[in-house]
Order: sequence, then C-alpha cells, then structure tokens
Amino acid sequence: MSVSAAAAAEDWRASSQRNPMVSAEMMNRLLFVFLLAAAGPTVDAFAAHPFRIEREGSPLAATFTKSSGRPRAEVSATTCNKQHHEPDISNIITESGVKRRLKASTLSALGLLAVTSRSTVANAARKTASAAVVPPILELPSTKTLALACLVPTLLGFYKSEYGVSYGYGTAMAASSYLVLSSLAAHAGLPLMPGIAEFTTKTFTFSALLESALATLANLQKLLPMSLPAFHAFALFFYGTRLDVFLAYRELFLKRFRAMRERIEDRAKKQGSRFSRTPFIISCAFLYFCMVTPVMITSQICRDLPLAFSPITGGIVPLLEQSCRFCIVLSLFGFLLGAVGDLNKTIGKALKGEDELITGFVFRFFRHPNYTGEVIGWNASMLAAFLAVALKCASDGGGLTVWKTYAVKLALSVCGACGITFVLATATAGLEFRQQEKYGGTASYDEWVKKSWVGFKTSPKERIVEDDGTK
Repeated sequence: MSVSAAAAAEDWRASSQRNPMVSAEMMNRLLFVFLLAAAGPTVDAFAAHPFRIEREGSPLAATFTKSSGRPRAEVSATTCNKQHHEPDISNIITESGVKRRLKASTLSALGLLAVTSRSTVANAARKTASAAVVPPILELPSTKTLALACLVPTLLGFYKSEYGVSYGYGTAMAASSYLVLSSLAAHAGLPLMPGIAEFTTKTFTFSALLESALATLANLQKLLPMSLPAFHAFALFFYGTRLDVFLAYRELFLKRFRAMRERIEDRAKKQGSRFSRTPFIISCAFLYFCMVTPVMITSQICRDLPLAFSPITGGIVPLLEQSCRFCIVLSLFGFLLGAVGDLNKTIGKALKGEDELITGFVFRFFRHPNYTGEVIGWNASMLAAFLAVALKCASDGGGLTVWKTYAVKLALSVCGACGITFVLATATAGLEFRQQEKYGGTASYDEWVKKSWVGFKTSPKERIVEDDGTK
C-alpha cells in the first residue's frame, strides 16, 4: 500500500474512532476496503478494459482505467445517511457494452465502500482509491515481433550466403533478446537507452548518446541482480553482440576470412539464384526464434525472482528456484567460454602464425572451447525454461494444465537447443578431423589430445568441410 493510501486509512481510523455512529466491526470492514483498493486486485482483474461501476442513487462511483500504461482506480463516494446501505452493483458495463460479473467477495467489498455516515469517511475513501496504483503490467514482445527480429537479420543471406549464419545469427540473437530485456527493464522502471526516442525530434549529439548509454549501464547494474529473467536475456544479448563484433573484426583485419567468405558465396551461386536460398534462410530464422523462446518462458514465470542464490531451506520450490538460477548462470558461462576461446585463438595465431596449433590457456582443457561453450550455453538456457515451468507447477499448482499451457514454447525450446547442438557437434567433428589430418602424429598434438576434452561432436566424417574460421 502506498504511503498516501496508508495515511488516508489512518486518517479514517482516527476519525471513525471519534464517531459513535460507526461500530468497531464496521471500522474493520471498511479498513479492509482500503486495503483492497490499495492492493488493487479489482483493477488487476479487469485492467485490460477500462470500465465504470455505478448505480443510480448509490453513493459509489468507481472508474478503472489505464493511464500511461498503468492501471488506476478512481473512486468517488458521497455522504450516505443510511448506515447499512449496500448497493447492488452485481453488473459492470464496459465501454463496449459487454456485461461482466464481479466475484461475490469483490461485490461485498465495493458495497461496503458506500457505507459511510460522515463525509470524512468518504473523503478518506476517495484519497485511498485515487492513490492506489497497480504496478505496471509486464508487456513482453509479441511472437510476431520476435519472429521479425529473427528473420530480418537473416535476410542478409540473400546478399552473401555466409552472412545468414554469421551476422544474421548474431544480430538475430542480440535483437530478439534485447527486446525482451528492454521490456523487463521498463517494467522495473529502469529503461534501456532512456531518451533515445527524442533523437528523432531533436538535434542528435554524441554527448546525448553517451549520456543515454551511461544511464543504460547504470540501470543494467541495478536490474540484473534483481531480475533473473533479465539476466537470462542479457546472456543471449551478450552472446549475439559479442559474436557480431568478432565477425566484423576478422572480416576487416584478416584477409583469409574474406577469401573464405567469397569461396562460400561462389559455391552458393553455383547451386542456383539468390532466391533459391529462401528455404535455408527461413529455416535459419526459425532456428534462431526457437533459441530465444526459453527467455520468454522464464520472463513470464520468474519475473519476480532475483538473481542472488539463497540457501535451500527444504521443499521442492526452493530447489527448483536454485536450479533455474544455476542453469541461467551456466548459460552465460558457456557463452563466456566461447568468447574466451575466440580471443585466445585470435591472439595466439596473431603472435605465432596462422598455421600454429593453439594448445595454451583455455585450449589446454577444451580442444574446441568455442563450440563447447555454445552447446553448454544453449542447452542450459533450454533447461532453465523447463525448470521454470516445473517451478510454476510446484508453487501455483495446476499440474498437467501448466505443462499444457507452455507445451508449444517448450517444444520450440527443445527444437532450438537440439538444432544448434547438431550444427555445433557436426562442426566440431569437422574441425577435429582437419586438425588430425594436419597435426596428427606430432608429439605436441598427441599429448594435447590426451589431456584436453573434445567436447560434443557427431561421428567423424571422411571429408574436409569448409572451415568457417571462427573456431
């Protein structure tokens, strides 16, 4: 209950104690109304459609609307000479004329609000209801919006075939996760890039952009510890942004990657026109959409969970909460492992030469940390979605109904994790085969293979596939 609502209730309690016409029982019942108005369950239940509750001749007129995206209740009550008057307001009429029924408990509470014997009580009621504002509703991006965020970057594949699975991949992940992260930030009152919309109407300045970016970093610093879904979305945003930066670097500064891109493009042109790539591009966009779906699930279910771990006190609910946290943190760890692997290999080859086998630092333990890290990250993200649904089922009940509600999204999450795992495992097998062909039989390679983990790979193939150079 807000401070002003609490003050109004306290004012009413004090005035009613001085009024012998109001019994202690009536005082308690009306105080319950103040709590009802402040907590906002009536508004929360019908906030989707503005409506008005009124009855001719009754002292109660309540209007529930949405102002600036926030549901608000405004109640006006006048002095009632009948001490026990409870008006019949069983029907409420929306703006479209559709009638809805209020629950009996809500009817009783709203009826009691009209039981007033002094204008002091009515004014206190008006102050309380006007001050009661329901927290903003979390409005996540729609399925259509996320699908477009995954499809539009992938269309780069029409320009250069390799771009659909490189820049298209990274940008789709960054854009879709940013949309979710931005919704969560706005819901928490910590918007990302505040004031950026004003750049379209005002003169653009670098200082204004820098100020907005710094405000975003400050808001993220506050948001991520207090919101587990925001941390989940940030993990995917980090992955997509980091990948795009790395791809841009290697294309701008490493000649062999530009040559590799052109070889891929030449092969693609031999297979048909650019429009013949449409099925492949759409399938890639669908895969990217599936990969971001787990974030939507955790955002819907775990929006009130903080990131901080807490001791498991017993019971299945705390265990599921901690397990969900662990999987989301593990997801970011996997993406960080991939980033460190790329950096490790890039620096190593820059210092020792392109043909040098990199076996130090993170490669000492993981032969292909880039691929391995991604597999860990995407599968941990998918598992977090399942744990979130299990958490909702355990905490709220519902059993099979809850699983049915999220069945489609869970299926998409599995498709995304399995699809990208197959792609990465196949790439791992190809890279393992090429390294064995090039370095096999040398003492350093054989020793490295014994001590390092290959990661996840499919059955080896007796052919060398095109090296994309990222791993």
